[in-house]
Amino acid sequence: MSNHRETVLVAVVAGFIAVFASEVLRRMSYQRDKKKLGPIPKSMFGRTLLQEEFALKASYAYCNCGSFGQVPQRIILEQLRIMQKREADPDGWYRFGNEKSLYLKSVKQLADFVGANPDNLVLVENASTGTNTALRSIHLAAGDKILVTSDTYEAVLKNVKVLLDEIPGLEKVQLELTFPIQSEQDIIVQYEKVISANPGIKVAILDHIASQSAVRMPLKPLIDLCHSKGILALVDGAHAPGHLHLNLEELGADFYVGNIHKWLFAPRGCALMWVHPKHHDNTNPLVVSHNHMLQTLVDRFVPSATRDSSAYLAVPAALEFHHALGGLGVIQERNSDLVTAASKMLSEAWGSEEYPIPLDLRAPFMALVAMPQVFQDHFPPDEDSCNKLMKRMHEKGIFLCVTNVDGKLWARLSAHVWNSMEDFIVVRDTVLEMAKAVPSVVNGGLV
Repeated sequence: MSNHRETVLVAVVAGFIAVFASEVLRRMSYQRDKKKLGPIPKSMFGRTLLQEEFALKASYAYCNCGSFGQVPQRIILEQLRIMQKREADPDGWYRFGNEKSLYLKSVKQLADFVGANPDNLVLVENASTGTNTALRSIHLAAGDKILVTSDTYEAVLKNVKVLLDEIPGLEKVQLELTFPIQSEQDIIVQYEKVISANPGIKVAILDHIASQSAVRMPLKPLIDLCHSKGILALVDGAHAPGHLHLNLEELGADFYVGNIHKWLFAPRGCALMWVHPKHHDNTNPLVVSHNHMLQTLVDRFVPSATRDSSAYLAVPAALEFHHALGGLGVIQERNSDLVTAASKMLSEAWGSEEYPIPLDLRAPFMALVAMPQVFQDHFPPDEDSCNKLMKRMHEKGIFLCVTNVDGKLWARLSAHVWNSMEDFIVVRDTVLEMAKAVPSVVNGGLV
């Protein structure tokens, strides 16, 4: 009898929670729908936009969109509506094409935005998935070489490491990029030298925006250089969609991957992969399922089996929000001005320096500023130090990425439409407060 009562009680509580959650969603939807999306003036960017459209805590100085992005509340609601539509008719969704029609709509709208033929564009979970998919579609063999750089993203390097372990005789060539530089030609020359010194490179993994250093690479000349030497060009554009103007057909890489959830407001777990037509036949999803080996690239990547594709299907809503903000030109100008002013303020207040690259090679929404000298003196420039400092920042209610580049610790600033100079002032003062505590280091941790 006792077990029966407990079962009934659990069922009642579960039912109450479900009803409560449904009511919360209904009220959130009502409040958001009262504010139909129209043009959002630039004057709202910053704290007002944060309060109106995002779920971030107002007390949290979040200057790290470059890592995980931030999803507007109205896009979260759109994703929930998509999930509710799926749950209302699972067979219609998975079996009879409702999901596929919405997926193709997302691909078409995204293709228009990034200058792509929709036949060449598919959606994947993230840039790492796309990079892994591309590398496994090239059919690497013994004697082939993969070109990476000292700025290549760590997850991508691990993809390469696994391939090296799987394919005896496959080699990695790493270009150690050297700074400071004066122009994009300095980067191109470094690539020319390493390619000339290492015959047999089959594929080069090129960053569009380097994650660690926030350098915007001279991508089109590098793609052309690779192709002139018979080298395939795989572009890691994780930071590019919603950050840089893109025309993927004109770029003409062999593969291009980029996250939609970083700077373009889509729910997390949403990225694009553009594939040159000559590689379509060899490119398949990493997971073998019902669509495997269908005729067209897009058909093979339409979600198959049972999974949650709602992040993909919310792309049209994310693009609508981006356009309501004025589009990329307006967003880029505002964010670039903010991050430029913030990096200057922080470098002066911290007695440090900005990363030594020309302004035209810096990512518009990101910049590197050296951490104050006391951190350089007490913490080795390695991943462990970066993690300790970031953890302490998070505990103090701020966040920006700390990276180790060229033997030094740097703060990587990210600025998006909800950020304001107030955020960076809080960051400035908090880091200075942390700096005072550094001499009292216990076992490598701040106290």
